[in-house]
Amino acid sequence: MAGAWLPPKQLSRWLLLGLLRSRRTATALSVLAIALGVALGYAIHLINSAALSDFSRAMQALQGEPDAILSAADGADGRGVDLAQLNTLARDPQVLIASPVIQLRVQLIDDSGKAQPITLLGLDTLSIAQITPTLLPRDQRGRAEATNLFGPALFASPTLVRELGGARGQILSLRRGTREWQAPLAGDLPALGGSSKVLVADIAWVQAALGEAGQVSEIRLRLAPDVNADTWIAQTRAQLDAALLIKRPEDDNLRVSNLSRAYRVNLNVLALVALLTGAFLVFATQLTAVAQRAPQFALLGVLGLTPRQRFMQILLEGSAIGVPGALLGLMLGYGLALLFTWALGGDLGGGYFAGSNPVIDPAPWAASAFALLGLIASVAGAWYPALLNRAQTPAQTLKSGFVHERHAATPRRRAALLLVLAALIALLLTLPPWRGLPVAGYAAIALVLVLGILLAPIATAAAFRWLARRPRSGRGAPLTVAAQQVAQAPLMAQVAASGLIVSFALTASMVIMVSSFREAVDTWLDEVLPAPLYARTRGTPLPAPALDALAASGRFERIEKLAVRPVVLDPARPALDLVIRDLDPQRPGERLPFTGAVLPAPPGSVSAWISEPMSVLYDLQPGDRLRLPLLGSTREFHVGGVWRDYARQFGAVTLARSDFEALGGRFEASDIALWPREGQLAPAKALLSELTARHGVEVAESAEIRALSLRIFDRSFAVTYALEAAAMLIGLFGLAVTLAASVWMRSREMAMLAALGFSRAMLTQAVRFEGVLIVLTGLAVGTVCGVAIGAILTHVINPQAFHWRMPLDVPWRLVAAGALATLVAGLVASHLAARRATRLPVAQILASSQ
Repeated sequence: MAGAWLPPKQLSRWLLLGLLRSRRTATALSVLAIALGVALGYAIHLINSAALSDFSRAMQALQGEPDAILSAADGADGRGVDLAQLNTLARDPQVLIASPVIQLRVQLIDDSGKAQPITLLGLDTLSIAQITPTLLPRDQRGRAEATNLFGPALFASPTLVRELGGARGQILSLRRGTREWQAPLAGDLPALGGSSKVLVADIAWVQAALGEAGQVSEIRLRLAPDVNADTWIAQTRAQLDAALLIKRPEDDNLRVSNLSRAYRVNLNVLALVALLTGAFLVFATQLTAVAQRAPQFALLGVLGLTPRQRFMQILLEGSAIGVPGALLGLMLGYGLALLFTWALGGDLGGGYFAGSNPVIDPAPWAASAFALLGLIASVAGAWYPALLNRAQTPAQTLKSGFVHERHAATPRRRAALLLVLAALIALLLTLPPWRGLPVAGYAAIALVLVLGILLAPIATAAAFRWLARRPRSGRGAPLTVAAQQVAQAPLMAQVAASGLIVSFALTASMVIMVSSFREAVDTWLDEVLPAPLYARTRGTPLPAPALDALAASGRFERIEKLAVRPVVLDPARPALDLVIRDLDPQRPGERLPFTGAVLPAPPGSVSAWISEPMSVLYDLQPGDRLRLPLLGSTREFHVGGVWRDYARQFGAVTLARSDFEALGGRFEASDIALWPREGQLAPAKALLSELTARHGVEVAESAEIRALSLRIFDRSFAVTYALEAAAMLIGLFGLAVTLAASVWMRSREMAMLAALGFSRAMLTQAVRFEGVLIVLTGLAVGTVCGVAIGAILTHVINPQAFHWRMPLDVPWRLVAAGALATLVAGLVASHLAARRATRLPVAQILASSQ
């Protein structure tokens, strides 16, 4: 057996023997822990990838295959690009095809008078086949050709055709604001799959219907084959006005990816926490297996098995846990991806891909990566037991058993390490985000966990030594013995406490962060929902007849209107919302929840009030100058203040309606707030119900909006709760396994106590005391670490990843309830370990130790 390696067959035989002699329950739990960690990470990755791919396919179907797209930074109302730009681009020798497009939201009115919002595309008949072949319509005769688009005819996506009953030739009614028009359904769009609801028509007909003949939404460009698209775009961008944007088609995919990236990264980080706690469980399992087989390893060492072979043996056993765990995790993860998609949608409740229900692709490369992560976690958990096994001296092990304590760091060295970690954490918390992600904040959280793990031996040793020195009566002997045993050999207590610290700290921190966020949103909703009733349409202007009916009813004391339009300040970032609303420019604080001082505009300037996320993203403060692309040109505004907004992650800017109209803008409200007169609430709601049925207006009371907002909030954190529950469950499994391992590793001490007169009841009490004290120590350190991590999540991760700020709110009742539940679980685990202790074969153990 001498040499660096055992023969393969013999190595395989020893590997199998080691696994069979390990504790079967603990091994099964370890496999399950690794499987759960892999499954959660793999499922989240599959859903995120599928949602992004689904969005990309939908965008490609609508955009076609252009090399570049020219659009307006302020592209509201289906307008923004002057058709003079089309002539300029058409004369460019490097441009082969320039195809104008109008894209806007309209209301489709069915036969019963009900309205639903859909997307209407106006396309150029002569260039659609070259630029956007996926939108080629199919007429009643089954022919797919662009010439069918001429004239007043509408073509619908397959989903919309099915909704309409598929009766071609039926007359469809469309409405946008004050304009209504009709056209027959002439065919469908066979290549436009998915759940999208789209109508396509001739661009000239759409322009005539809108009464806007001079502008379009965008111009899609096909460049000459020998033209480098990136070079041409860069040159053209330098010549364009700031109110126009030129981009590659994939830029939209990048912007949407950036929109949800922080949310996706957060979920992936949380999923990997389950693997971290699973590594602690593997650690406890392998340490127990090593202790159980210490005599066999020692005998093999005497016969020639080298320390390196013992080291590799334990690592291979760790991988033997990781491989089935990873494979099981991949299968479970695919099932969870299907379940989560069905229950929460492709956005996992985050609201980034609303309505998306993508097809889940197994993604072999991603599966391999997560399987490798599971294997690494399992091998990492087996590393320290393998190191201890390697350090065993065969003769000493045969004489006195397994030595499970290595040389510990001196108190001075340990204190110095803790100070260095604390300084690193403080430094990381001052660093800015990296590419929009709070990487330094995540590193700080990891170091807080490391700090808590390093505090585990100090806390357990101090607690048990203090208890061991306390004078007690005869009835307190079990507690004294438990304290003395752990104080003399605290490794397993430290392991149990460390796993508990990690799982409880992360659980408590998420409870703190979510509670802080929810409390802030709750308070914010009180500020932004002052009216009793609200009405809106989805992306289309409120119909003029509905507004006239409300104003003429006399049932409302006040009606405030609001319009929202997208504005792009940075092509690499998602568009922000320009919110135009009825408010007094001199008293904006009556309608906006400002976070600080509100500054009046200097003479000759117009005030704009920015949201908190916009202040963070664009580094703007009250008193600064803001340049906005608006109404075909770039205009400068005075930043009058920063207001709190938890609805728009990438920023919003508010203008007074009077200021917007003074600049030449056409105000078309999409939302209204209504204050019924005293005693008129019921008649007002009845009137609004009629408008809902007739004009497709959505109506809700402020209490309903508040409840719905909080439900959406809770839904967006549903996956977070599941991930933290999984980590906590694995941590409790690790506690149970570790306590059982501790009993086994101290079997000689237990047998000696039994021989000296300790009854089974006293041994049971000693083990129970040990478990309870370990849980209390772990909970104490875990709570401190959890509050620290919760503060980092609230004050660093949220502002850097989601651009929202909020006060820290620690829900001590929830934290205490979680600690109590963990303590109860620790009592159960201690009871099971105590039962194991009372079943030890005392005579056999004492005889084997001679």
